[in-house]
Amino acid sequence: SSILVAFATCQDRDNLLQQILKTPLPNSVFNSNKQMLASGSGINYKKFMGSLRSKITNRWCAGRMSNFEYLMFLNMFAGRTYNDLTQYPVFPWVLCDYTSEEIDLNDPSVYRDLSKPMGALGESRAEQFRERFEALAAYSNGVDDPPPFHYGTHYSCSGYVLYYLMRLEPYSRLALALQGGRFDKADRLFRSVSSSWRSASEENLQDVRELIPEFFYLPEFLSNSNYFDFGNTQAGVPVHDVELPPWAKGDPQKFVMINRMALESEHVSKNLHKWIDLIFGYKQRGREAVAAQNTYVHLSYEGNVDVDSITDPLEREATIAQIHNFGQTPSRLERKPHPSRAVPQAVEFKEGGVIDVDFGAINHLAALTPPLMIVGAPHRSYLRTIEWGVVKIGNDTIRGDRSVGDITMVKNNVVSVGAGCYLLPPHYMKYVRFGGPTFGLSLHVSVVTPRHRELDRCVAVHDNLHLDYVTCVGATSNGGIIVTGCRDSTIRVWKASKNVHSRHIHLKATLVGHSSPITAVHVISTYGLIVSGDAQGRVILWDLKRLCFLRCLLPGSDEEVGNLGRMNGVTAVSGNCNTGNICVLVNGEMFMFEVNGKIVARQGTGGVG
Repeated sequence: SSILVAFATCQDRDNLLQQILKTPLPNSVFNSNKQMLASGSGINYKKFMGSLRSKITNRWCAGRMSNFEYLMFLNMFAGRTYNDLTQYPVFPWVLCDYTSEEIDLNDPSVYRDLSKPMGALGESRAEQFRERFEALAAYSNGVDDPPPFHYGTHYSCSGYVLYYLMRLEPYSRLALALQGGRFDKADRLFRSVSSSWRSASEENLQDVRELIPEFFYLPEFLSNSNYFDFGNTQAGVPVHDVELPPWAKGDPQKFVMINRMALESEHVSKNLHKWIDLIFGYKQRGREAVAAQNTYVHLSYEGNVDVDSITDPLEREATIAQIHNFGQTPSRLERKPHPSRAVPQAVEFKEGGVIDVDFGAINHLAALTPPLMIVGAPHRSYLRTIEWGVVKIGNDTIRGDRSVGDITMVKNNVVSVGAGCYLLPPHYMKYVRFGGPTFGLSLHVSVVTPRHRELDRCVAVHDNLHLDYVTCVGATSNGGIIVTGCRDSTIRVWKASKNVHSRHIHLKATLVGHSSPITAVHVISTYGLIVSGDAQGRVILWDLKRLCFLRCLLPGSDEEVGNLGRMNGVTAVSGNCNTGNICVLVNGEMFMFEVNGKIVARQGTGGVG
């Protein structure tokens, strides 16, 4: 969780920050700088953040981080946050084709020119902005007058954030408060992606807005699921859901997916640094900004106005209100051109038919690759048996089941365990064995290391965690939280702590909502969710942070369930840590849900629905 603290003055903020940085912070990112902590001088915040930003930039340039992740990091370093509508994260428009029936992301012509700000895209409008700047420059005496600017509005402000998110709470209430208790005129609301693009890129002299992160991961903001009455336009057309481009086929999820694929595309990856220079870099201010046609009202720039020095309370409030309502330019991060990015290639074909696979590129390229295709090579579908064998560790001898229980990659090697076992993240060097008569878990070695040289060796035992057999196990991506399902239909959440000698687990909560044995659990760490399924086919979504019920994805059946060996319910559950989509296998039928419970796809013996 995060906490936003607002201070009366910058001095108060800096004083508290210095005190915090002098305090031991074992679980903080600052703890990674052991040398600085050992010196006893505390953390140099500016130096540390600069070093951290340099490391993240190097990772992105090397193709080891997605464009979305990198833009979120840059927004964070520049002071942008979800907690402040006036400094909300800013993202670029990446596409310019919102009218075609189909879209080809391999065609460079469908992309927006990322080397120009929004106001410089339409040439006729851009010429008017240049004339405005020259006129202001001609009448400015350079002393008392504010500096000239191209744009009288900004690309990011609280009003634009509410414009995009007005269909979702709590932004709906905030939008109502901004307009005095009612929504804005229907013609001025966000009702069409295509018309919003035309307005921001070429038609409207008062509109140069960019996008927000939700365009790349949250389809719900495009649907009026709360059925707000936004009224009718002057043409008599009611405003309801956002009108999507034809290539989205009326599906918000498809629109967001294609938009995200465009953001991660090779074309954008090769040109995104140009947009970063405009928003966060050396073209944000000065002569380079003027040459790039990228200047805004001086009040929007950090450091141009010292609010603390204004003694007149009315003038102070008016200045703050103008800054809040107009928009704020992010903090400048670089004074030199941002390095370009090397687009990773997952598969390289060498002489003699040898295939070289770069496993480090998989995380970046997975979002661009359709299902059942080679990651990074979506034009190829290739399956070949390269090795086969029998799982030799972790077999469930209690039930005589010798099937594979869990499997993953560890340092380019396949590691698998038998039924009744679960490989423990983040390193998968150990696995959990469950299902025994002690109603608990045992921790075993899955990969030989200098410390643990004996494969399958038991290193910890935890008995009596439930009142019946443990039937399934899940964990967060860092292994800090372990979730166990039981035959008595309960789910328990455990906090794992590690010291030099052993691993301890402490009970955080018992979750009750199923009425039959739990058959599968999965934790989606990035979204803070637990997904569980039972023997009657019921699937429930839980909040990992608050440890409470969220929603039931599948109600299940009310049929009587026999013993554990004759279950016919949920076979497996899984979640996508990037999109939040949840996949469930029930009685041979597969369901795909989005994070808010809507069924995206369904496939079984009857086909796809």
